[in-house]
Amino acid sequence: MNILSGLLFLIVLATSALAETPARKSPSPPAKPSARATEPKPATAAPPVSPAPPESPTPQGPGPQEDPSRVSEKASSPSSFLSVGTAPETDRSVEPDWVKELGLGGHARFDYYSASKRLDNNHSLPGLTFQPKLQPKFGTWGDAKIEGRFTDQDLGDHREPKQGRLLEAYTNLYLGSVDVRVGKQNIPWGRADALNPTDNLTPKDFTLLSARDEEERRIGTVGVRTNYYRGDYTLSLIWLPIFNPSTIPLTPSPGFQITEDKRSQGKWSDQAFAAKLDHTGGAMDWSVSYYYGLDTLPIGRPLSQVQAQLIHNRIHVIGADFAKNFGRYGVRGEMAYTQTQNPNGTDPFIKNPFFMSVLGIDRDITEDLNINVQAYQRIIVNFNDPFAIQDPIQRNVAVLSDTFNQQLDQYQGGFTSRIKATWLNKTLEGEILGMLNLPRRDFFVRPSFAYAFTDVWKGYVGWDIFNGQRDSFFGRLQPNTAFFAEIRAAF
Repeated sequence: MNILSGLLFLIVLATSALAETPARKSPSPPAKPSARATEPKPATAAPPVSPAPPESPTPQGPGPQEDPSRVSEKASSPSSFLSVGTAPETDRSVEPDWVKELGLGGHARFDYYSASKRLDNNHSLPGLTFQPKLQPKFGTWGDAKIEGRFTDQDLGDHREPKQGRLLEAYTNLYLGSVDVRVGKQNIPWGRADALNPTDNLTPKDFTLLSARDEEERRIGTVGVRTNYYRGDYTLSLIWLPIFNPSTIPLTPSPGFQITEDKRSQGKWSDQAFAAKLDHTGGAMDWSVSYYYGLDTLPIGRPLSQVQAQLIHNRIHVIGADFAKNFGRYGVRGEMAYTQTQNPNGTDPFIKNPFFMSVLGIDRDITEDLNINVQAYQRIIVNFNDPFAIQDPIQRNVAVLSDTFNQQLDQYQGGFTSRIKATWLNKTLEGEILGMLNLPRRDFFVRPSFAYAFTDVWKGYVGWDIFNGQRDSFFGRLQPNTAFFAEIRAAF
């Protein structure tokens, strides 16, 4: 009944809005976009890695020749707080015909990190990554995308695991006023910058070492997404039959074992459903959404004195967002209520229900300088202090889980900021990014620079700084503080 109630609410709301607007034809598949325009730029809620405060696109409606489905994704998934600029473009005019037909592209990168993001105390990590993708077209009725990533994050001593991962593999079908996407895909939601309480569909790898980690950490989930277009409205209905959890940084203490119930067998009890009504254009962009499925972020439950298990429980999320320009100022907001399987707050090993809201403003001070500021608040319903648990094993597991899920305090708030500047005809970019959590006063700061040597080669340097008391989100991540440098080649 909860699934049907949420879906019926959105469908009734959509029907009343859609009935007043003329139908429009589905867009023909867009021309192969460059790396600058292709990838939706994701956001992050508050998982166990820097929650990546924002980057700042100003709210805009779709241009006259853009594919509305792609525009909707871009509008609802703002630039990464942690990404440093956009991907370099390559000159497609000199490519062979077969490369153009297949849409062959991607990038390779070599990087160095002074520490890993796995909380394993590994240091001085030279790494190599190859990330190819294909984007073939099928006439005017469809296209596809296949993208994978092959990574060795520690070429020297092989302390970090080598990894090959299929990021996305889907087909788009354009059927009049309806688009259908089938396969493994990223579905970013939310118009706030990087702190997105409505963004619950796509898992992320929070151990990824990348100068553009926020937009590249999404690892996709298998699903079917149907978009119906009518005027300025888009109604999205989504089915996710196979659950895919996020990868989090967690290394157990010696003598203690941590397992995870990933629930990826495709059982009916593990499947997810979602719906979203999105309006783009006019005076304001906005959306309302509903998600019913498993939480991609786990919570710990002790099994014995020496063993704990990470579990993923079912959640309901009802949310909304908006974006509006006021002259040179862009204002964005997002809010969501998350209902969990622990409505009374009596089980310390299931998240409590919570409400989260984000409000931000950004402005282009000059053509080469942008400033963005956000404030957020999180309220935990029926809060119980995990430090009051008597059993030491249960208390330690509950405190660690609540630290990473930011449920240590009933009332939480904080600020994010980003100052971004460009020089030398926008070939040199600099950012200072920051986030402060209250009341524990833990913080994250990332100063960084990026330089485009050519259309193909781009370099990055920066420093991730995590700080705070031990029992705080960024304090727990303090071992991940690291200097990084990266050279990247697009193809």
